[in-house]
Amino acid sequence: MKIYLIVGFVFAHIASQLVSAQGGCPSIVTRRDIATLSPQEWSQMAGVINRMYADGWFQYFAEVHNREFGNIHGNDNFFPWHRRFLREFEEIGQRYDRNFAVPYWDELRDARDPAGSPVLTSGLLGGNGFGGCVRDGFQAGWMLTFPNSHCLTRQYDRGNQMQSWYSPEYIYSIMQRYGDMHGLRENIEYTIHGSVHLSVGGDMATYWSPNDFIFFLHHANLDRLWDQWQSWGHGSTMDGRNQNGSPMSLGAPLPHYGEPVGSTVQLGVGRMCFRYAGGRGGGRAAKGLSLASKPHRGSVESANGGLSRLPKHLLDKWFPVLAREIGTGMQPENGTATPARNSTRGTMIPGTRPSKKPLPYPAPLTNSWISMHKFDREKVAKIMAEARQFVDDMNNANYNSPY
Repeated sequence: MKIYLIVGFVFAHIASQLVSAQGGCPSIVTRRDIATLSPQEWSQMAGVINRMYADGWFQYFAEVHNREFGNIHGNDNFFPWHRRFLREFEEIGQRYDRNFAVPYWDELRDARDPAGSPVLTSGLLGGNGFGGCVRDGFQAGWMLTFPNSHCLTRQYDRGNQMQSWYSPEYIYSIMQRYGDMHGLRENIEYTIHGSVHLSVGGDMATYWSPNDFIFFLHHANLDRLWDQWQSWGHGSTMDGRNQNGSPMSLGAPLPHYGEPVGSTVQLGVGRMCFRYAGGRGGGRAAKGLSLASKPHRGSVESANGGLSRLPKHLLDKWFPVLAREIGTGMQPENGTATPARNSTRGTMIPGTRPSKKPLPYPAPLTNSWISMHKFDREKVAKIMAEARQFVDDMNNANYNSPY
């Protein structure tokens, strides 16, 4: 126990030294949910991204990601490296517009029917490819030069549809069950990270996935989840292994950048001059699922409200932080969900009825994706089996998802 305490103090000291050495930011931009941008805001942002495309920046980011692929996946560089990578993209965008901030796509909210997301419509990112090539949205007709000359491609994994992704509830469960970086990283990388890349397909399913702007929206959302997890007392948590198998630490150099991993862990410091709307930078993020993913407009209940009525043994198993917060005397033991309630007043909304919305099974990683990343197949199989068990447990408890 003393050894772990000493290691923790050392990590905290390193983080403190890195933060104090870097200083603050002259200005901080706010990354917002792309679905909340006004048409004018999106038009301005799309204009910046198209100028970056015309100047060859997408080729640059695709090349870097391709070259470092083995160093930044399947090990615990995953979160800090991608945070640094996105920040570089954002900094270049700010050369064109000093207020540019990478938006995020709240993909968890769309996990039940990804292809039906408003993000994948002609007014924003566009949808599936026609003959592979993206023909609508602001990237319509893009021709890319890495790794060869080709049109930007997308190819949904179910024809014109996509298999369901991992639910907000399951990702929230991961964030509560793992207090170490290694556990969080594996469970995120083997689930929602891979399923989005594979379901969108085309360039997104390759080593050079940054060719598609969806890559940046996707990884901004994963980074946002990491930021929320950090706010739960994991601000300087860094463990596991780096690309060469040595222990990961805050002082380890990031592949390609050479900067210490610890330079990425605190937003609003050094080069990390951004925050997430609703996150720590705008007031400390709470442990609410609604902050990780907001239900679509019209939902009659907050997500935590439904989860709090799960049987105690399921709360303890899948949502230990929430179980500790709400206590043990409030949970129904028979596994039956109570009617929908107004999340602000706790009373039944007149005219509403509980609707059965069982959780769908999420898309598994493919053999080719596992091989491409050199993942441990046994670990992947264990995590995917656990995700299916989660769905069974929740559905057997008659849990009704607001998503």
